[in-house]
Amino acid sequence: MAKQLELLSLTALANGHFQATGTVNGKAFFAKTTTWKGEPIFKVQESNSEGERGLLRMKNSRFDRGERISVARFLKAARIKAQENDGLDSLTLKELRAKAKELGVRGTHRKGITKAEVRELVKAAA
Repeated sequence: MAKQLELLSLTALANGHFQATGTVNGKAFFAKTTTWKGEPIFKVQESNSEGERGLLRMKNSRFDRGERISVARFLKAARIKAQENDGLDSLTLKELRAKAKELGVRGTHRKGITKAEVRELVKAAA
């Protein structure tokens, strides 16, 4: 069965880790990264019977194995995309051209150039 995933927030933490919130099949989740083989991986965090947030065993979880795996894959893709963009997606074309000028990139005002092309030029120069 296909999982319905929605990302509400993805936040980079100071120590190179991330935390995220969203929904999977209508159930809200909170996930944090832990390091495994030098790479951050997402783990779904849940509240236990005492109200403390942390990792729960599968039998105590309200998420099944498939939902946990789907969340981890979905969040990994979102994390990689966010790291690749370097915040350039949120800039307007005018702001991208100003940044290109700061970096000494030429050709951003030529006829027919798209915002995506300007973003790639800036990204290559940074």
